Formats: sequence, C-alpha cells, structure tokens
Amino acid sequence: ESSDNMDANISILPGDSLDGGIGPNAAANVLLQAMAFQPYARNSTLCSTGSIPVESSIDEASWNDKFLCLSGPELLRIDAGVGGDSDVAVLDTKFEQLAQYVREWSTVYEGSRKGTGLTTPVLVRNSRKGPSKFDGVVAREGVRILFQTTNTGDRYKSATEEKQLEKERNDGGSKKTPSSSPAQGIVKGRKEGGVEVLVEKTVNGHIRVRARRCNTDHKTIVKEMSEEVIVKSFQKAVEAWVGARTVTGF
Repeated sequence: ESSDNMDANISILPGDSLDGGIGPNAAANVLLQAMAFQPYARNSTLCSTGSIPVESSIDEASWNDKFLCLSGPELLRIDAGVGGDSDVAVLDTKFEQLAQYVREWSTVYEGSRKGTGLTTPVLVRNSRKGPSKFDGVVAREGVRILFQTTNTGDRYKSATEEKQLEKERNDGGSKKTPSSSPAQGIVKGRKEGGVEVLVEKTVNGHIRVRARRCNTDHKTIVKEMSEEVIVKSFQKAVEAWVGARTVTGF
C-alpha cells in the first residue's frame, strides 16, 4: 500500500452503521467515487467516516475494495491470512482447502432444515461469481443458500397487486380469471433472497471469506433472522478453520 493510502483513513459500510465524523475532503472524494466510478454504489445506501489529507490520495484498487461491501450488500468479511512467505503453491493449496471446507459446511443446509435453526426452506447452489479484476480477486469459489417460497410467501401480495385485486372486486367478478393468472405468476417468480458465501484469493496474495445478500430484487422481503442464522454459523465455522491453521502453522 502506498504512503498516500496510509495517510488516508476512510471507512465505508452499507446502511447507516458507522458512528463518527468525516472530513470535507474525504466526503468530497467518497461522493465523487459513488457518483462517477463505483457501480456497487448505485441504488445503495452507504455511510462513511474518516479523513483524507488534502495532500494525500487513495488509489483506484483501494477505492474499489472499500466500495465492494455494497455488493449484496456484504454481511461478513474475514481475513483468512496468506499462504505463507508469498509462496504461490502454498497459497493455492490453502485457498482450495478453505473452499472445500466451505462446501462441506454448506451441506448442512441441504435437505431437511432440522438442526439448522432456519424456519425458511432453502436450496444450496454453487456460486456463479467468477474472478474479477475490479473486485481485486484472482480466484473465487463459493455457494449460494437460496431462500424458497413458503405458503406465507405465496399468499403475500405487493401494494400494486392488492390495488389490482381491489379494482377487480369493485368491477365485479366476471373478469377476474384472466387478470389473476399473471399476478400468480409474478408471486411464484419472486426472488426470495439468500446468502452467498465466497472464498476469495486477492491480487495482494491474501485469502478472505465474505458473505453477501443475494437473489434479490426490489420486491424481495429481506429475511434478516434467517440471514443472521446462516452468517453466524458461517463465521463460527471459518474462525474455527483459521484458528486451527494458526496452531498448526498452515
């Protein structure tokens, strides 16, 4: 990291979770990045604190990494360390071992929900996110734990759908059938949300894991309790894996 980056102290997180002030130069730079250079900032809510001295600057890769948390948004990030003395073979082995460990961890969510703590049915699928120069990631593997439609979800109607049904009731029942079928299709096709867990090898030679919200659109009802159950389980598992390798030295 350059000395200019080290002089700057800026934090960015989704939502409104940061406490503290932000300097005028930092605020101007964050706003410029969000409006002009960072696609993950689009349609996102973010908060930022810190300062950037006028004589300092932050390079493009560092800005990209700071805004990466808005993709999803991000629910968890853990640094799993480096491969050891920048040895590429060791780094690759560690990455593959951790990716396999995460795949094995995810199998608990396949089939019955018994013992998972979830009340929402889920499907487990491989992640479709590949390496990304913009994200600073040279290798990436993971799984998606996708929430499925429940009976409650089937009965849910958006405000627009409720208005349409009310209009049909007011107009009489003779024309209900044609207009009701599309509404049912919309409900069945709704994205129910989920959690994507990723193992990433970065351009800087680090291995990290991240959990992010996935399978959403503007109609998705966020299942925060189910997300929390999955993220806590994932965090506990990864911290155990990292701790074991700290003891063994690999």
